[in-house]
Formats: sequence, C-alpha cells, structure tokens
Amino acid sequence: MTHDTLAFNGIDGRTGAYLLPSVDVAQLARMALGHSVSAIERDEADRRLAVDIDYPLKEGEDPDDLSQAGWAVVFAFARKGSEAETHQAAIREALGPLLALRRSQAARRDARRYRECVGPDAYRPGETKQQFLARMGAGPGPVDPGKFPYYVLLVASPEEIPYRVQYQLDVQYAVGRIHFDTVDEYAHYAANVVEAEPRPRPITRTMAFWGVENPDDRATHASARHLIAPLADYLERDQADRWQVARFIGEHATKARLATLLGADAPSLLVTASHGIGFPAGDPRQRSDQGALLCQDWGGPHSGSLTPDHYFAGDDITADADLRGLVGFHFACFGAGTPRYDDFTRKGDGPALVDIAPHAFVARLPQRMLGRTRGALACIGHVDRAWGSSFLQADPRHSGAVTAQLAVFESALKRLMEGRRVGHAMDYFDLRYAELASDLATRIEDATKYDVAVDDHELAQLWIHTNDARDYAVIGDPAVRIGSRAIPPADRVRRGAAVDIRPAADPAAGDNADYGWLRRGPDGKPGVLAQLAQSTIDTLRRAVSDVLSLEVTTYAGDVPGARVAASGDATGHAPPKAYTCCKIDGDTVLSVPVDEHGVVDAELWRIHESAVAQARQQRADTLRLILSLLPGIAP
Repeated sequence: MTHDTLAFNGIDGRTGAYLLPSVDVAQLARMALGHSVSAIERDEADRRLAVDIDYPLKEGEDPDDLSQAGWAVVFAFARKGSEAETHQAAIREALGPLLALRRSQAARRDARRYRECVGPDAYRPGETKQQFLARMGAGPGPVDPGKFPYYVLLVASPEEIPYRVQYQLDVQYAVGRIHFDTVDEYAHYAANVVEAEPRPRPITRTMAFWGVENPDDRATHASARHLIAPLADYLERDQADRWQVARFIGEHATKARLATLLGADAPSLLVTASHGIGFPAGDPRQRSDQGALLCQDWGGPHSGSLTPDHYFAGDDITADADLRGLVGFHFACFGAGTPRYDDFTRKGDGPALVDIAPHAFVARLPQRMLGRTRGALACIGHVDRAWGSSFLQADPRHSGAVTAQLAVFESALKRLMEGRRVGHAMDYFDLRYAELASDLATRIEDATKYDVAVDDHELAQLWIHTNDARDYAVIGDPAVRIGSRAIPPADRVRRGAAVDIRPAADPAAGDNADYGWLRRGPDGKPGVLAQLAQSTIDTLRRAVSDVLSLEVTTYAGDVPGARVAASGDATGHAPPKAYTCCKIDGDTVLSVPVDEHGVVDAELWRIHESAVAQARQQRADTLRLILSLLPGIAP
C-alpha cells in the first residue's frame, strides 16, 4: 500500500463514479475492528490450518478421482405439493444427464460417495454449515468422502442457500453453485458438462489474459501491472510446452476484444481483471448488469460519463458464441454474485448492515456464459466487492513500496492448466482465507481484549486480504476440468490455410477454360472434380462402414503382443482382458475382466470404460462430420 487512502474496486453504473469513495487506512482499521471474525469462523479456520496436507481430504483419497473424492448435489428444502417442489423436480430432470454422469463416476466403488441431498436431506432454511453436515453424518476435520463427498454442487439461489453457507463449506469442501432463471438453462449446462467430460484434451491450448488500465485509475493500474501482466509472464514460462498465452492489457482490453474472447474465438481459460459495475438496491439495471466487466473503452473516473458501450454484460454474449470447454476467472466486484447485505459498510456507527440489493443473486454474466447451448463449464469470481490491494503487500524494506503476492493465484491457475478439477484448484484460496481469518481474529483480539497496539496498515491489510480470499466463489460444477473444444467442420475450413488445387490454366482454352475440372482429358480419364467426388464418396463409404460397429479391447501386461494386435495382425497372441462391442443400433457385447476367483478387476474395468467413452465420442464426431459433408443434411 503506497497511500494512506485506499481506492475500492467497483464503478457506479449510473454515474461513472466509484461505488465507494476512497477510505483512509485508519478508518478501514476501525471497520475491521467492528467486523470481528465469528467464533464459528475462527474454529473452522483453526481446524483447517491443523490439517497438515495440501488439501483437506482424508489421507489416501485422490481429489482427481471422483470414485475416491465423491460428489454431492444439494438442493434447498421444498415442501411437498408446493410450487417450489414442482419447479425443483423440473430442474432435477433437466440436470439428469449430469447427475447420471457423476453417479457413474462417484458411486463406482462405493454408493455413499454419490449423494443427492433433496427432500428430507435438502438444506433447510437457517441451517449453519455444521448443522447441515451433522445431519449428513459428517463433522469437522479432513473430509471423509465415505461420510459426505468432497465435491459439492449447490443448486439453489443464494437466498435459498446463503452465500455465507457456501463460504463456510468451502473451507473444507470443494463447492460450486448453479442458479439459472429457466429450466432450459439447467438442461443446457448439464449437456455442456457431459459433452466436455470424455473428450480427449488437445496437446496445446490457449489461455487469454484481459486486463484494463483505465486513465487516472489507481485500481486498474495496479491490477494490470501487478496482477495480470506478472501472472501471464509466470504461466507462459511454466506452461510453454502445452499452452499458448495471449495478452490483451491496457489499450488492447477493449469491449470488442472481450466480445471475441467470449464469442467464436473463446480460449480454454480466460482471466480478466477490471472494475465490476454496480447499481444501488432497487435500480432496474441491477439484476441484469451488476458484475458486468468495465472495459478499456471507459475514459476513467474523470471522463464524466458511463454507458453500456463501456462495459461487457451478460446480454452482450452473442447467439453464436461458442464457449465450450471454457473456464473463466474474473477479478471484478460482484463478478460472481451479489449478497443482500454489504459486509464492508455500516449505517452510522451501529451494527446494522446496509442493504445493497433486494435479495441475493448470481451475476447475469456467469449465468449467460454457462446456461446456453455451447456454454462454458465454470466461472470463478467475487461475491461482493473485489479489493484492489488484496494482491499487494507493503514492502518493509523500502518505504512506500509494495510487492505483489501472487502465489495463490499462480498455484490455482497452474492447477487448472494441468487438468485438475476447478474446486480442488480453488483450495489455495480457501487455505489462504483460513490462514488470514485466524491471523485477523488474533490481531482483533489483541487490540480489543488485551490493549495491544496494532498498526492500522497491518489490520487494514489483513481485513482486505481475508475478505478477498473468502469471497471467491465457483459458479458451476466444482468437479469440472478445463475442457477441449470440438471444432465443427465449417470452423476447420474457416480457420485453416486456403489451398489452391487448380491445375495450371491452358492459355489456348480462353475464357471458356474449365481447368480440367469437369471434362475428360485426352486419355479419357475423369476431370479433377470428378476424381475428387469419387474419392470423397469412397472415403465416406469406408468411414460409414467403420462406425457401424465400435470395438474396444483392453490388454494388460503384454505390450509387444498388444502392438501386434493393434496393427491388425490377427496372429498377435496378447490375451485381451476386457472387450466391448457397440453396434450402431444399440446392441452391445461386453466381456468384463475378472481374476482367477471370478472377482471383477475394478481398476482395469475403469480404464476400459474410459477408453470406450472416448471411442463413442469420436464415433459421434465422425458421424457428424460425415453428415456435414453430405448436401442437404444438417448434422
């Protein structure tokens, strides 16, 4: 922190002014003293810090394997016969493909590792995290997935299951939330996740950094230079062999550029840093535009104007946007959602919280990104305010200097890029919150109970950092990974290099030359186009024949023999351990691997099932490609 006053993130969508005026450090320290960490939060933080491992799962459980880590979906309680119960049943039906997928993955070995918390098991109004988990048979300490799964998807509005419960669960568990306005959006999201899950990941993927640096604006100046640019540098070096890193910082971070990144040219991972747009409670634009991302097009706090042309909102995503496989990470106020009450201001000197919205809600931008056909997999962002100084720390070696503290950001993004699940990657922020909450509680206790002098800068910084780490939330299924994108045939043509395959022109042929495309040559052979058409027909005939039946064979141990079999040589003597044949009409033949005692080899069967799933997806892609090449048939 280089100043005795701090500029908050967030711009008022009506006026273009800051949502909160600059606050001096002493005032912020007094606010921190008035927001003591609750005893429950303090206990949770201390228990988390007592777990001496890099994730809070019970020792021996793998967070990347859902059959070990487990997966749960939690609905809000709805009374029998009520309109809410009818609506919830429709949502569950829309999510059916996603629930079936997670059940097949999590309950493969132990049925307890898949949970649907609905009806009597649903979250009940007013419950704390501890009360809910106690009903589920779980308790504090490392997560035991045999009692309650590690990955938890909340399917409810933040009025039905409050954000504070999500924060508290997140200290132990990997938690995400979805809440859409229509049942169709739930169905679209489920389809997007199921489609992305089995697809093989490409060797090289793209990560894009987009960060504004608005004129005369301290907050975005800091985020562009001390957050976005160094993160891009670090990850470009660290992941150079597998990722392409694109940067759009400062003058390049326009609304038009963001429209392409959230349009037809979406990367696999998008990281943004900007002001988030906010509106006062009751403003008709709050529900649609709060949390929208302010772009470089805005002239800064002294420009005197702000219009929708200056920010990117959920409704700016176009109908043809293809966000499949995308995970977004947004550093902006209200980028994930808005609570009903503002945790950071008070009415006068009293304890009452300030209403900042008629009710808590999920931001429209992540809703639109996830709940559409060809939508994204997850968004990570802030609930409530983002803090411009949360990634900066005063440097005691140099008066007035600051250093960037980016290890948490670097670690979380690196996990995402290495294919780890989103909820597990965000565990770095949860651990940071636990550590800071414990430290903050201790310093507040020192100042209020023991009259120990506490430096205002230290207290203000601890409070900012604690709230920043707590307020990150995953919108989406926390068990998703960054996906790969199936590029349609039309896109392959558009993005590929043009090749001119015409033969050299015959000068004697004049304007009527057909370059040998149609007419037969002197030797009587068909022209180029006719040859190409016949070749295409032959290729399609072979391809259709190949996809009529799908066979997957899994071998174990005999690598040379398996290679011979893979070459098509029937003389290969590698004994197959598992076999699946799927006919185009749905008939399926299975041979399950068993040992000498007749017990199923579960691990080998899991590997075989994964190979079958990939083969099925590739067959479906091939069929779509074939249909796209046939005139008059839309895949």
